[in-house]
Amino acid sequence: MSLRGTLIADAFQGMVRCFHQICLQQINLHQISLRQKSCLNTSAGFVLPLAVTASFLLLLGSASLHTLALQAHSRARISTAARQTADQLRSAAQAFAQQATGPEACLLALSSNRWHQSDPQCIDADSALLQQGFVGEESWSLIDWVSNRSTGLLRLRLGAGARAAFLLVLDPDGPSVLEVGALQPLVREEGASR
Repeated sequence: MSLRGTLIADAFQGMVRCFHQICLQQINLHQISLRQKSCLNTSAGFVLPLAVTASFLLLLGSASLHTLALQAHSRARISTAARQTADQLRSAAQAFAQQATGPEACLLALSSNRWHQSDPQCIDADSALLQQGFVGEESWSLIDWVSNRSTGLLRLRLGAGARAAFLLVLDPDGPSVLEVGALQPLVREEGASR
C-alpha cells in the first residue's frame, strides 16, 4: 500500500473511531436521559400526594382553629349573658329594698304570706309595691319573703324566668334593709306559672 492508501485507511479508521465515540456518547446521553426521566416520573408520583396531604393538613388545622374560636366566642357570650342576668337580679333585689321604705317598711317584719292579713302597724302599706316592679325594661316579681328578726330571705323572679334568692340584713332598731346579700341562683321550675 502506498502512503496515500495508508493515510486514507488511517483517516477512515479515525472517522470510525470518532463515529463510535459520538454514538457511544449519544447512547450514554440517551441512557442518562432515561434515568432522569424515570427519576422524574418517580418524584412526580411522590410530589402530588405529598402536596395533597399537606393541603389537607392545613385545611384540617384551619378548621380546628376556627372551631376553637367559635367555642371561645360561644362561652364568652354565655358568660356575658349570665353576668347580665345576675346584675338584673341584684338590681331587682335592690329595687325591693328601696320600695321597702316609708309605710311599706313595716311589711319587712312579716313574711309575704301574711301581708294580706290586716296588721294595725301596716294600715298605710301597699304590699303590691313589694310584689312586683321594673328594673330598666325588665320586670321582676316576688316569689316570697320570709322574715325573722334580723334577716330576711328574699326570693324573686325576672320576667324572663331567671330566679334567685338573697339574704337581706335588717336593721334591728327599725324595719329597714341594711344590706342585700350575695345572689343565690334558684333552679327554674319546669311548667311553673309566672
